[in-house]
Amino acid sequence: MLFDVINGLAGRNAAVDAAMLFAAGPLIYILGAAALLVAVLHMRHRDRNANLWLAGQAAVALGLSFVVNRVLRALAFHERPFQTRQVNLLVQHDPGVSFPSNHATAALTFAFVIGLLISRRWGWILFAPALLVAVSRVFVGVHWPSDVIWGGIVGLTMTVLVMVIGRKFQTRPWSESAETEILPRSDDTVIIKR
Repeated sequence: MLFDVINGLAGRNAAVDAAMLFAAGPLIYILGAAALLVAVLHMRHRDRNANLWLAGQAAVALGLSFVVNRVLRALAFHERPFQTRQVNLLVQHDPGVSFPSNHATAALTFAFVIGLLISRRWGWILFAPALLVAVSRVFVGVHWPSDVIWGGIVGLTMTVLVMVIGRKFQTRPWSESAETEILPRSDDTVIIKR
């Protein structure tokens, strides 16, 4: 079982445990700050309206991801691993529904938003720590692998949905132009041509 493989590594090495505890907790805030920094730096090359459009899409993608998570959690698919079996539990956590993982959803949605709406290159760079956040939640014993996998699926689905709908509404009410065209730059940054 995948849970046993990942969680079975916990408690064997103090340095690895410390790294995974960091990934399971504080890393998500650093990842969020890094995603925000990447977005702000890329916004320097856009006009104010394009920036508002981008910020709105990012906020909607994150918001929808958490709304979907709340709906799925209300269905109570399963409890946390430590409630049903013996695990290597490295953190104290309240019992409850674990599907899907909010940490995995947030971390991976940060990477998907950057990668799909701003820069593919930076999306891939941020995907590595986002994946580490997701795996660490299994490692420390508070989530099943399916919790983090579905957290990522929710984040990706909502980001793609927002991107597709956003492209259909590229005719912006604040612009006199009939359409805006999204053009890729050589560095994978998305720019707006009006």
